[in-house]
Amino acid sequence: MLVLSPSGSRHNAVHPCSAEYILPCSRSDPKLNDCVKRLFNHLRPYLIRGIPEIDVPPVEPLSINKLYMENGHGPVRVRAAFNNVTAFGASNYSINNVKADVPHWKIELHLTIPRIEVKGQYEVTGNVLLFPVRSKGDFWAAFSDIKSIATINGHEIFQDGIKFLKIQSIGADFNLGKSRFKIKDVINRSNLLGEAMNRFLNENADVIIDEMKPAAAASISRHFTGFLNKAFLKIPVDIWLTE
Repeated sequence: MLVLSPSGSRHNAVHPCSAEYILPCSRSDPKLNDCVKRLFNHLRPYLIRGIPEIDVPPVEPLSINKLYMENGHGPVRVRAAFNNVTAFGASNYSINNVKADVPHWKIELHLTIPRIEVKGQYEVTGNVLLFPVRSKGDFWAAFSDIKSIATINGHEIFQDGIKFLKIQSIGADFNLGKSRFKIKDVINRSNLLGEAMNRFLNENADVIIDEMKPAAAASISRHFTGFLNKAFLKIPVDIWLTE
C-alpha cells in the first residue's frame, strides 16, 4: 500500500506505508459509526509508540512544547503560558460513541480517559477571585475520570488528483472527576506562600477549571488540529474510507 505525502509543491513524494494500523471503513456501511469507533480504538497501541512514516510522534508520554491560554472574564482572569509540557495517560483513552457525518466531513467522538498526569513549566499573570496573581515555575497536575466530546471538522482537498482530508478545527468539551495541582513558584519563593498557593488551587480547583475550560479547550484543540493533520494529510481518504 502507498501513502502519498504532500509537500506543498506540485511534486509530491510517495512512500511505502504499512497499513496495519488502519482498519478501513466503507461509506455505505450501515454501521459506519461503529466502524469509525473501532478504527480509533485500534489506533491506540500504534499511537503509544508513534507512527514515524506519517510523522506522528509517540503519545505516551505526550510532549507539547508550548500551550497558551487566556481568559478575560469572570472571577478567573488570567493569561497563562505552559512550556515543555509532558502528559502521561492520554493513550489510555476509550472511544465510547461516534457520530460520523461523512458528506460534511464531521466526526464527533465521545471518549473517556481514566487519568492524566501533566508536568512542565508555567507562567501566569492576572487575577484569581479578585486576588492579583503573578507566578512562574514548575507545575504538576493530575486529572481523573475525564469525559470528553471532540468534534472534528474538515474538508477534502486534492493533491495531484489524490483526495485527502484536511482538519479545519476540533471542537472540544470535557468534564473532570477529580483534579490535583502542585506548583513550585520561582518568583514567590516563600515556603509559606507556596503552601498557601497550592492549598488555594486545590480547594478552588472546580471553580478555576470551570472558568478556564473554554480557554483550555481552545488551546488543546489548536494543538491536536495540527497533530491530526500530520496523519490525515499523508493518508489518502480512499485508504481509510472506501466507497
